[in-house]
Amino acid sequence: MSGAKPLSSRSPANASRWEDLIFQTLGNPKRCRLLYALARNASQSASKLRVGVGLSLDATLKHLVAMRSAGLLIVKQDPTDARRRFYSLVPAIQPVTTATGHMIDFGFLVVRF
Repeated sequence: MSGAKPLSSRSPANASRWEDLIFQTLGNPKRCRLLYALARNASQSASKLRVGVGLSLDATLKHLVAMRSAGLLIVKQDPTDARRRFYSLVPAIQPVTTATGHMIDFGFLVVRF
């Protein structure tokens, strides 16, 4: 499944648009909760994420599509059930554990949780 352009391949010429897209995507508190859930628990199905963040399945899928379009997520098919998909952060987004909690450094934005 192809998604948006990976973080590592974005050009400086598109940096401003990329930054705007990230701010727009993460400006939604529900998407931030999904980001935190994926940062803490790696690859998860939409059903599992839905329960963890308290959204309906439809709302969860809508937000996951937006995050994937922004280049934050990758989607993989479940090898045991072709109907299920697993969502995870792109490899360029590496959550880091610090003494004060967790953080993700986007280069122009640091998200702490």
